[in-house]
Parts: sequence; structure tokens; C-alpha cells
Amino acid sequence: MKHVFGYHAIEELLRRGPVEGTLLIGRQNERIERLVELARKAGVEVSQVDEPHLAGLVGTTAHKGAVLALVRGTASPKGDLAAELDRLGERATALVLVLDGITDPQNLGAILRSADLLGVDAVVLPSRRSVQETGTVARVSAGASAYVPIVVVPNVPSALGLLKDRGFWVYGADPQGSPCHGVDLAGRVCLVLGGEGAGMHRLVRERCDALVAIPTVGHVDSFNVSVAAGILLYEVRRQRDAPGVPPRAR
Repeated sequence: MKHVFGYHAIEELLRRGPVEGTLLIGRQNERIERLVELARKAGVEVSQVDEPHLAGLVGTTAHKGAVLALVRGTASPKGDLAAELDRLGERATALVLVLDGITDPQNLGAILRSADLLGVDAVVLPSRRSVQETGTVARVSAGASAYVPIVVVPNVPSALGLLKDRGFWVYGADPQGSPCHGVDLAGRVCLVLGGEGAGMHRLVRERCDALVAIPTVGHVDSFNVSVAAGILLYEVRRQRDAPGVPPRAR
């Protein structure tokens, strides 16, 4: 059972469907009435419970009176990477985001929100030493986790090798890299971000075709990883939307 809370996260999951589970509500207000209506349209059972019960399920009182208890069929796909790449086909502007060891659910949720808004086709997470989808991730993503395909892999370097075989250029985010605005990011691109503090693992770094950095003028050494993801993904989108920029083939 997976428990999702936060109005936006629950609403987007119910809209997207299919959903198998129960909407648990602990109070009455206009927004919860809207969730109840969506749940009934989706064929999802609605059950009235007390708010302490909701807090016990999600580990926080920030549930705002509603929790979606999922059985299956609503989480983002976690199939194998090859199948996800088959779905993308030979599209010249495919964009994959690989997260090498993000451990904070707040960061993952914020990254997924940016990924949805900026057109990421798939997000790749390692199965170990990485946060996975949780209720907190869904809430912080404001429902974006319902739309961004997530693939969990046992080995990130091997995943990057497969992406290269499928024509992707692999760029790792690193403060010592080349300024991102001077790097061609208009083709089939895989962007890799390392975990909080430690950055990319050595073998992951070695699999990158190049390293890219965000130019800065301040005094601290780096951006928060979720902020860096948003900036770099925007740069990819900016380059692709620029007139007269042909996508690059590997």
C-alpha cells in the first residue's frame, strides 16, 4: 500500500488513472469535496476516517485531511529502461534525466515537478542509495509524479551505456564542467545529476560524454540539486526552442 497526500498530488493521480485504492478523508471542505467527486468518477472508494488515523498513515499532520491509499496501477512506470527507450523511438529531441543518488524526498519531488514542466521523457533512479517515490515526493511534486515516467535501474553506469547505444549524448552536471549555455544540448540528451553533497559517483562521471556547469557569481560553491536540475533542464528547453537550431544526432 502506498499513501499519497497533498491536494495537487491526489487530484492529478485521480485525473490520470487508472487508480486502485481508497480515498481517505478526515474533514470536509471545498477542495476535499472536489477530490471526492473525482474519486467517484474514477470508481475509487471513499472512506471517512479521523485525522489522527491519517497522520499515522503518512507520518505527518500535513495531510490536509485527505490521503489516497493506493494498491497498484497508479505509480509512474518502473519497467526496464530498454522498454522505455523503445517507447521513445528515434525521436531526435528525446530528453532523459538520470539522478545518481538523490536521497532527499523534497529534492526528488521538486525535480519531478521541473521535469514535467520542462518536458523530460523519463527519469532514471538507481534501486539502491536513492530515495524512491513516496507520499512526500508526490506531494512536493504537486502531482507531477503522476505524469513523469520513472524507471528504476540496478546500475546507473550500465544504464548510461544503454542510453549511448540508443543515440543519447550524456552530460553530467558538475561545477568544474563547461558552461551549459556553450554546450550543444539540442539533440537526444541524457542529463545526469549526482546526489546531495557527494555529486556523481566516479564510474557514473566516467560514462559522461562531457560535464556541464551553471555559471555563477556568488560566494557559495553550488546550487541545491533540485535548483540545478531546473536551471539545466530549462537550458535544454531554451536551446531546443531557439529558431534555426537543428537537433544533433549521435
